[in-house]
Amino acid sequence: MDANALFTMALGLTSPWEVKDLVFTAESRRLDIRIDFPRGASFPCPECGESSKVHDTEEKSWRHLDFFQHSAYLTARVPRCRCDQHGVKQV
Repeated sequence: MDANALFTMALGLTSPWEVKDLVFTAESRRLDIRIDFPRGASFPCPECGESSKVHDTEEKSWRHLDFFQHSAYLTARVPRCRCDQHGVKQV
């Protein structure tokens, strides 16, 4: 099992989300984890749950719990989906 798959499981990510990249900097005791989804992925509308295609994305970063003594940061393209009934909504 590779490190990306291991961290995908450790973070409890479900399809279509997955860890795409890990960057560990020992000097600053920092772990940067990039999370993404494949092109063409669908997400449930936050209002009704209907499967909806991605309209656009915005990259965001969050501070996560430490992994051992190393600070961890998540970065992901957060999608907005287009629902036929509810319009464009952030996932």
